[in-house]
Amino acid sequence: MDLVEKIKEAAIQLDADKRYELFRWWIESNGFQQRQLAALKQDIATGIKNLESGQYEEYNDEGLMRLAESIGERGRIRLAMERKSRVG
Repeated sequence: MDLVEKIKEAAIQLDADKRYELFRWWIESNGFQQRQLAALKQDIATGIKNLESGQYEEYNDEGLMRLAESIGERGRIRLAMERKSRVG
């Protein structure tokens, strides 16, 4: 068993408060933040490239509301499916 698996095994055995404390420590760690920053920079570079090549869509107020409603509906469906799969 490698170190990551040992950490996962130990984390499973922690109570909720200790798991939360471990999670907070991890997301505040420099390594995690560096990976998040690198991912953000990549996303920004992709967005700039898409803008420069014309690969984007403009929205008016009505279209933006439809987009938001669609995203919300997909999220609700996804949550319902996840809940259903947990129950069995």
